[in-house]
Amino acid sequence: MLILGLVFGMALGAILMLSGLSNPRLVIDMLRFKNLHAMKVLMTALAVGILGVALLDTGGLAHMKLKTLHVLAVTLGGGLLGLGFAVAGYCPGSALAASVEGRRDALFTVAGGLVGTAVYALVYPALKPLLIEPLSYGKATLFGAVGVSHLVAALVVGSAFLAAVLLWLRVDVVRVAGAGDGDAEIGSAAPQVACSTGPGGPV
Repeated sequence: MLILGLVFGMALGAILMLSGLSNPRLVIDMLRFKNLHAMKVLMTALAVGILGVALLDTGGLAHMKLKTLHVLAVTLGGGLLGLGFAVAGYCPGSALAASVEGRRDALFTVAGGLVGTAVYALVYPALKPLLIEPLSYGKATLFGAVGVSHLVAALVVGSAFLAAVLLWLRVDVVRVAGAGDGDAEIGSAAPQVACSTGPGGPV
C-alpha cells in the first residue's frame, strides 16, 4: 500500500508539472483573471476526482472516510489557505512538485506548511472550544442532504464540472478562430489598399 501511494504521488506530481500548476506565476495570473488555464485544469481535476472516488467507493475498491463539518474551523482554515495560495502561488501539492523542480521559493512554502502544521497541533487544545466545537454539524454531505446516493450526486456534480470545462474550451476555440479570420481579412485587404494609389496617381 505504501508503494502504491508513492507511485500515485509521483504521478500526481508529474501531472502538476506537465499542466503548469507547479509554476506560481500561472497560479497568480489565474487569481488575477489574466490567464485561466490553471482554472480549467483544476476544474477538470475536481470532476475526475469526484467521479473517480465515487466509483471506487461504490465498487468497494476504496473507502471514503467522511470528516466532521466544523464550519468555523473550515472557514478560517480555508481563508488562510487561500491567502497563502495567493501570496506564494502554491498549494501544498504544487509546492512539493515545484520543490522537486528546484524552485527555491517552493522550499520555503513547504517549510512554512510544516511549521504551521506543528503550531496548529500544539495550540489545538486551546482552539478546540473556540473553532472546533461551535457550529459542528457532524458528517454532513451533499448527497445526504438531498437524499440521493453518493454515486448519483457525484455523477451530477462531476458531469456538470466536465460540461463546463468542455463548453469553456469550445468558446475559446471559437474565439481564437474568429480572431484568426479577422486577421486574415485585414491581411487580404492590405495589398488592395497599398495598390490602389501610387506616387503618380491610381495604379
